[in-house]
Formats: sequence, structure tokens, C-alpha cells
Amino acid sequence: MTLTQIEYVLAIAEHGSFVEAARKRYVTQPALTTQVKNLEEELGVMIFDRTKKPIIPTTIGKQIIEQAKEVANQSRKLHDLVGEYQRVEKGDLSIGIIPTISPYLVPLFINNFSENNKDISVSVSEEITEQIIHKLKNGQLDVGIIATPIESTGIINVPLYYEKFYAYVSRSNSNYPKPDINIGELNINDIWLLKEGNCFRDQVMNICNQSKKEAFKENFRFESHSIESLKRVVEAKNGMTLIPELSLATISSKNMDMVKDLTGTIPIREISLVVTRQFLKRRLIDRLMYSIQECLPEELKTDHGNKVVNTSVKV
Repeated sequence: MTLTQIEYVLAIAEHGSFVEAARKRYVTQPALTTQVKNLEEELGVMIFDRTKKPIIPTTIGKQIIEQAKEVANQSRKLHDLVGEYQRVEKGDLSIGIIPTISPYLVPLFINNFSENNKDISVSVSEEITEQIIHKLKNGQLDVGIIATPIESTGIINVPLYYEKFYAYVSRSNSNYPKPDINIGELNINDIWLLKEGNCFRDQVMNICNQSKKEAFKENFRFESHSIESLKRVVEAKNGMTLIPELSLATISSKNMDMVKDLTGTIPIREISLVVTRQFLKRRLIDRLMYSIQECLPEELKTDHGNKVVNTSVKV
């Protein structure tokens, strides 16, 4: 059994095809097929059911794949461990960021980080919180940037910044003439929400102190993972949505009149860098954290005693 065979098995499981797995691994399809067949003969079981399209694992194959993920993960950690021992400050850094943070935070720090860390190759992917935590634990990501607090075992979070929530209100909405909106007056059924699975949606519902959304009064339904898309809907129709503080920089001057402060018990969102308890690449991750904090407005670096809204995320 070799690590190459294990990587090939994982590639097939991911892509559901020998041909696609071979293409992704930059090998010929016959070479990949032979390696997997040799592994199956060594183990004395069939890992994949080749009669299905896409190819799926057999019952025992599913268990083998889960164990293979752990083996591959531990193998990659060996290289990271040596890099830490040798104090190497170069290499690859994979970052997962949730969609309600990425479009506002990444443009702030990425140029500064790239210019000052030319020996670090960065890949950034947008994922929802559950996917980021899953990939961190499987070794598919080195670090995540998410809204916290969350409930998850084996995860360490380091707060990066805190941001307020603001209302973004349609000019045809009854709340538009108000200079600000008291949180106690928010009606969840007047607010455009993100799709289920987004922790920002759960935070908005927690702010409104409501566990479920009833029928929206408009005869129009729209679901998205994007706050920017919700803003466009508010501009075109009625209602409102809640937006994070960093997103204010993306609003044109002609639409700033639609932004309303929230009053009452001021809700804030805590944004944290998250890693597993066994995380490596510490020096690379420290550089990332320093670069982000260097680019943030000073007022976002403390919670100012305001209430952090729960994400309701359990992973």
C-alpha cells in the first residue's frame, strides 16, 4: 500500500470518475486504474462499485475512504511539522472564509499580505461555516475565518475584529424616514434573509429574537448566500436587510441614505480566525493574522462592551 494509491482512491471518491480523477492528478487513466486495482487486490475487497455512474464506494469502500482521508491528512502534517521545526516561513496556505465576510475582508488585506509574503502561496475559498470546520478537521484547509462563537470540539478560535450590524432599508419602507431603528421594532417578516445554512441568517433572527420566519408580506421569494444580492433586492423592492459594518465601504454615496443605525442593545458580530488544536504552519498563520489586523480600522479591534450575537452553529 502506498500514499500514491491512497491519494488516487480519494481523488476517485471526490470526482466519481476514474477519468476525472486521473486528470486532476496529472496521470494517465490506465496508470491510476492499475494502482487502485492493485490496492483492491492487496486488501482483498472492492473499494468502488464500477457499475454505477458516477462511480460510488462499496460499503467497505466507504470505511476505507474515511480511513484514507486520515492517513493522507497525517502524511501532509509530516511536511508541515518539519517546516515548523526548521522555522520555514514559506509554503502553501489554504484559507476558508464564509461568504458574508469574504467580499469585504479579502480586498482589505490580500495585497498587503501578498506583497509582504512573496514566499507564501495563498488559496482562498468561500465556504459556509460547517464546510470550513469539516475541511479544517480533515486537513483540507489550514485556517478558517468565520463568525463566532460556535460550538465545535477540537477547534481554537482567535478573535480578529468586531463589527456592528446596520439596517439597509428600502426608500419605500415605513422605516426609511427614521434616522435610526430600535432593535425592538425590527420585524423578521419585513427582513430579507440569507439562505438557511448561513450563520449570518441565524444571527439576524437572534437579533430579532425570533426562531422562525413566517410569510414575507411581498409576493416574491428570494434566497441567496450573498448579502450584496439582498441589497440589490432591497433597492429594487420593499423591505430591508441587515448588513455587517465592513460592507459599508461597498455602498455608493447615493445609497448611503438607506443605511440606518440600530439602537437599543447594540448587536455586534465577532469575526475569528479558526484552526484545529493540532494546527501547524503557525508562522504562516501568524503572518496572516498580523496582515489582517494591520489593515483593519482601529475601532473594529475591540467589542466596546457591546453584545456579541450568537451564531447558533453547532458542528
